[in-house]
Order: sequence, then C-alpha cells, then structure tokens
Amino acid sequence: MASVKGVNATKAADPQAANILDPGLLGGKVRVMIDKYEAAALALGSDITVGKALPSGASVIGVQISTDALGAGVTVEVGDSDTSDRYIAAVDCTGATTTVSTLGADALGYVIGTNSGDDTILITTGVGAATGTISIVVLYVVE
Repeated sequence: MASVKGVNATKAADPQAANILDPGLLGGKVRVMIDKYEAAALALGSDITVGKALPSGASVIGVQISTDALGAGVTVEVGDSDTSDRYIAAVDCTGATTTVSTLGADALGYVIGTNSGDDTILITTGVGAATGTISIVVLYVVE
C-alpha cells in the first residue's frame, strides 16, 4: 500500500516560490450562480444565456440542471460559446429531470478565461421545440 499526495497537497506542504498555488485551488471561496428560464416552444439549437459572466480566473467545480418535461425527445446541454457541452452533454428532457454534472477531467476546475467566450454559461436545446422550466446552478471558486 502506498501513501501519496495530490499535486496541490504536495505544493502546500513545500511552499517555495515554484509551488505557489493558483488562486482558488486551495482555500478559495465557493460562489454560486443560479438562473431559470421559462421556455415556450423554444426552437432546437437555441442558446439560453444564464446568470452573469463568470469572473476571469474562476474555476468551475459543479453544474446542476433541472427541467420540466420539455417535449418529446428534447435535449439540453450546458457549456459556453467555446464548447457547447463543456459541463453537461446532451440530456434527454422528455420527462422532468435533474442532472448533476459529473464534470470530466477537462471540465472540473476549468479556469474561466482559458478560451474566448468561456465566461458566459449557455444552455443549448436540441431535437425539438422546448416548452417548460429550465433551472441551473453553477458552482465556481474564486480567490
């Protein structure tokens, strides 16, 4: 059996200049952005901008989306203008659903400002016209 340390735990244990942690990676403040949209026959491929632009340098640590039954075969995904499904890949919203993102390695801790347009969270609809409530919670860390 081995006893090892994560990257940030290793840096925190040896706080020399080369090991300074980026803000928000250790001891940051968790913030939340919550928004809701009431769709009425919203066409497929539509983007819903939610909340305010996230601050440059913030790290996204969680995304949850909840919807009413939006219509037969309707899907939603959550991302930004750089990558439409960065946080949640297409979810079937034929019935009411709640999806808590299990952020992949590239999305967990994604730093806002890495790419142009990544500061605005977008929900994108797919397949058919969406009708119903779409709610989102985004958790992010700042210094």
